[in-house]
Amino acid sequence: MEQIKLVICDMDGLMFETGRLAYRAYLASAEYFNYEMTQDVYYYLTGRTEAGIVDAMKEIYGEENDILAWRKKMVQNKTLIAQNEQRVGKKKGLVELIDACYESGVQLALASSTKRETVMWYLELEGLNGRYQTIVAGDEVSKGKPDPEIFLKACEKAGFKPEEAIVLEDSMVGIQAANAAHIRSCLIDDDIYDMPVRHEGIGLKRNIDRKSLPKGYPDYVFESLFDVIKLI
Repeated sequence: MEQIKLVICDMDGLMFETGRLAYRAYLASAEYFNYEMTQDVYYYLTGRTEAGIVDAMKEIYGEENDILAWRKKMVQNKTLIAQNEQRVGKKKGLVELIDACYESGVQLALASSTKRETVMWYLELEGLNGRYQTIVAGDEVSKGKPDPEIFLKACEKAGFKPEEAIVLEDSMVGIQAANAAHIRSCLIDDDIYDMPVRHEGIGLKRNIDRKSLPKGYPDYVFESLFDVIKLI
């Protein structure tokens, strides 16, 4: 097995506590427009590009509904929360993992479905500007996860072969993308099931129970980013 020379990090839910931030914003906009909202909806949508999220929302709620307005409100809510709190929250072990990579000479790449402007803002909020040598954002790819494009582009930009890299992900759709790219992967689940749900209003048109969604196959499953350090 090739030595790990490049660690590719997803951002939302993996580096930062943006899963909880996003879910709070989804709940607020769901109440405003009167939609059902559950944790499984969040998990179904996470990891996709903006266009992919809108398409998936139309699929599960129906094209007859004004999905674009709801999504726009959700993004506004998410931005307002982050602006008001001036943080998004680093995941446990993130700084220690970054430091371990620098000490070992392992390169770091950030590969996120979020647009670059937001990626750079979050890095600034959490004092991590300049710590990732390579960044690939959602507005720099044409296909969202589970397509492997974003991870393959990260390898290409960083100058490493896929077999020299490892992908760190919190979502199954991200693991599927890593599988398709033939890159080793590690799943660190972002559990938001303790957060409230909303079963009122416009409901889901089909079952999207997280357990029934397509699975990816991670090489490693860890509790936190601290556990990844032993691989470096």
